[in-house]
Amino acid sequence: MSAEAPHTETVETGASSVVRRGWPQAIRGALLAALCVAALGQVVAFLALLAGGLADASAGQAARYGWALFYAFHHVGLAFRSPDLRLPADAEHVLAWPGGYAVNAVVAFALLSGTAVAAWMLTRAGRSVGEAVGGPELRRGIHGAKVAVPYALLSWITSWGLSVRLRLPDASPLSVHPSHLASFFWPLVIGAAFGALGGIRSAGEGLWTSPWIWETEAWPRRWHGAVRGGLWMLGLGLSLSLVGLGILAIVDADRTASLVDAAFHPGVGTGFAVVLLGLLALPNAATWTLVPAMGGCLEVGGGAGTSLPPYCFLSYGSFFGHRLPDTFNSAWGYPELGPSPRGFLLFLLVPAIAVLTGGVLAAGRAQVRGHMEGALVGAMAGAVFAVALTALLILALVTARFHGPLSYVATGYFRYGPYPPYGLELGLAWGAVGGAIGGILRAVGTRRSRPVHRAVMPS
Repeated sequence: MSAEAPHTETVETGASSVVRRGWPQAIRGALLAALCVAALGQVVAFLALLAGGLADASAGQAARYGWALFYAFHHVGLAFRSPDLRLPADAEHVLAWPGGYAVNAVVAFALLSGTAVAAWMLTRAGRSVGEAVGGPELRRGIHGAKVAVPYALLSWITSWGLSVRLRLPDASPLSVHPSHLASFFWPLVIGAAFGALGGIRSAGEGLWTSPWIWETEAWPRRWHGAVRGGLWMLGLGLSLSLVGLGILAIVDADRTASLVDAAFHPGVGTGFAVVLLGLLALPNAATWTLVPAMGGCLEVGGGAGTSLPPYCFLSYGSFFGHRLPDTFNSAWGYPELGPSPRGFLLFLLVPAIAVLTGGVLAAGRAQVRGHMEGALVGAMAGAVFAVALTALLILALVTARFHGPLSYVATGYFRYGPYPPYGLELGLAWGAVGGAIGGILRAVGTRRSRPVHRAVMPS
């Protein structure tokens, strides 16, 4: 009986330390992360103000716009009201939103450049917490995730004080405020994910060598290579997608010029503001390009389980620049579309290069010892790529949910962008096959580069 008491006390002390330790570092890290992300929004807003892109808005209004960007960096829904829906350049018709109705809606999206800054700062915060508390790798991750709590609370509390009256050119007045529930949920999820990642990374290479996690040396070596290769697949795929978009903008100079003219038509300041927002959305553009390049679709659709079929406006078989004459899609009111130009097939090189390179790098990092292991590690890297891509697609997805009269004449829910479940399927297919091929190529190259030692018979 007496021998069991110290053991019970040790367990209770360990559990208590997980709950109690690390909070001062977590609070400091969360505050610093929130300030840096908010500062990015303020810089963008005041640059737009100085350029004249916010019309006659005051400095206080510009500050509110900048704080609204903080929520746009976290996929927090922005609730807006309008007595008579009307958007610039008749955008409500392009979005399939019937104009002329009183609107009470929530639009959610993430400007992923800002999301990347938030992820970086939260990872640093989680790492500082992990370094302060020490301990095994997974315990460091739990402590690192604590930054999510003060980060989400700060986001939620300040959301109650933010309300913006938005006046866009040739548009009805809009009253905008962040969704209070989402202002807590999304920062909490993002903070927990990247805070935990930072906490685990504070252990350095210990994650891949810890006997507490791994029983053999083979699987940590393989997973280390797979994680590295999968992230390279995603990063290279996004980078090549942006390069492809840049080349397309040069080749189709007329369409590019028309887009620039439309942005700057209301004024130079407005055009400058559009350019700033475009820079914040560059990762979104890359994500929305990568999925069609893999054979997927950029689409508009309704909610899950709706009878309204999605409308694909960018894929190899459906291109918004190729409208079929005298056709009409009764579900969405758009014309039917024909296939994309043959030159667009060159975009197949984007995922092909990305997954092959990722497979090669994964196998190299894992130091594979044969063809089968090379294929296995490459396919594992493809699984990492698919999961990371799906998470990015969820953040990049634009959703709009309507309440009131507008929902009576429409579905009440719209989504824009690649559908994340389809992105997961495509990511698994491309990543597993391409990664396995890349892993085999690396294994073959490694085997050929090894010196051959020939036995010498004694004379």
